[in-house]
Amino acid sequence: MAVRKPCRSRGCKRSPRCDHPWWFDVMHRGKRYRMSVNDFAYARDATRSIASKQEAEKVWEPKFIAEIASGKDPRITPTRDDAESRPATVAQLLKLYRERYVDAEPLKSRSSIISQLSVLTNELGQLPAAALERPDAIEEFTRRYTDRAVATRNRYLARLRHLCNWAIGRDLLAATPFHRRGLKIVTKNERKRDRRISEAEEQRLLDACKLLNEPPRTTARLNWEVVQEIRSRAQAGVPQHELATTFNISRALCNEIVRCRIWDPDAKLTVGDEMRDRIIGALDTGCRRGEMMKIQNKHVEWQRRWIRILKEHSKTEVARVIPFEPGSRLEKFLRRRVFLGPDAYVFGNATTGEYVGSFRSAWETLLLLANDTEPTRHARGQRVADRVVLERIDLHWHDLRHEALSRLADDGVPVHELQLLAGHASITTTQRYMNARASSLATSMRAARERRLARLNREDQHATQAG
Repeated sequence: MAVRKPCRSRGCKRSPRCDHPWWFDVMHRGKRYRMSVNDFAYARDATRSIASKQEAEKVWEPKFIAEIASGKDPRITPTRDDAESRPATVAQLLKLYRERYVDAEPLKSRSSIISQLSVLTNELGQLPAAALERPDAIEEFTRRYTDRAVATRNRYLARLRHLCNWAIGRDLLAATPFHRRGLKIVTKNERKRDRRISEAEEQRLLDACKLLNEPPRTTARLNWEVVQEIRSRAQAGVPQHELATTFNISRALCNEIVRCRIWDPDAKLTVGDEMRDRIIGALDTGCRRGEMMKIQNKHVEWQRRWIRILKEHSKTEVARVIPFEPGSRLEKFLRRRVFLGPDAYVFGNATTGEYVGSFRSAWETLLLLANDTEPTRHARGQRVADRVVLERIDLHWHDLRHEALSRLADDGVPVHELQLLAGHASITTTQRYMNARASSLATSMRAARERRLARLNREDQHATQAG
């Protein structure tokens, strides 16, 4: 109990209905913090003593715990901050929020939060910090983002709500506009993503992985067969200027190909092989991307034939296991990575086993190649410039996880087992992932009708026999 009266242990028979003051008693990381509620409140601009337990719990206990969680000792009287030390604008408040919360806490979605803070700084940074205490500025921000998806707007609003609550706990704001009679975050209008991946589309992705093993083609549409033909003709004595004209490439590029300065067969590229294995892993395990990339060989238990997902690697901080079948394509891939050692990352670098944090560029390139589109880039090292084509394809990496769980649901796996496999804290989340195909729905309805007809026939037979 965080708020109590210690006077009972001293012989007070009317506790807790006596006039003795309320006390905080909180344990945090092995350290005990005890303090009178009145002393804490008076040091923070309270004008009267706290006689109600409800007021102590609802108003002052959250501030007491917030100071402890931020690393402060609430028993020490805070120094009065002058006006210059407090954030005057929303941009300064967002900067302080990032320094004291985002950068200080071990958050799993830190990059997403930083991206949200950047957008909020551009949109609201010039306003005074007190503008966040009223709903006007946030409502105007919502109106400017009406062309965005509802889920996107809700994420920004949720970040602003957390920012306001965090600032109130540190006396940087006096109120929040998010309450029962103020701003609300409505989630029922969010569009459910139901992107499915057919077997044909999966095969196109796997076939396109072979193209990623080829060096960059720049403006020339080359492949290994064309390069080998150029080199064989050059060895036969065909001049390079004729080869350049025949294959529609520049003389400089032809010279580099003939001299093996590029398209070196000894320099085996493995990007395509790695992406193929990751696609198979995502479809056969149903793991989140971050969980899958942190699987190491030592997490694979061959005797029990399952993969252990550690608690610290899971988004919901729930440890679980993912079984795999003998002879499956997932097992064949796992066996190919055993030689890298127990500490190697299964879905990391194919030759060294090193951890790979992101493969977004390779995934976008793969999507374009699988849909017969040649990737283009404005400069080397930048992301592909075909954003319109990627929006039309509309396939996210997380859709592979949805597809894995949906396929298992189509095959009759119970929803509570899917919840254990996916690592969801709520079964409602699992049900959102289960996107049933129209064919599976038709099969289920047909089976239901057949069962109903069989039941009616049995009832008619019983009625006939009884008559």
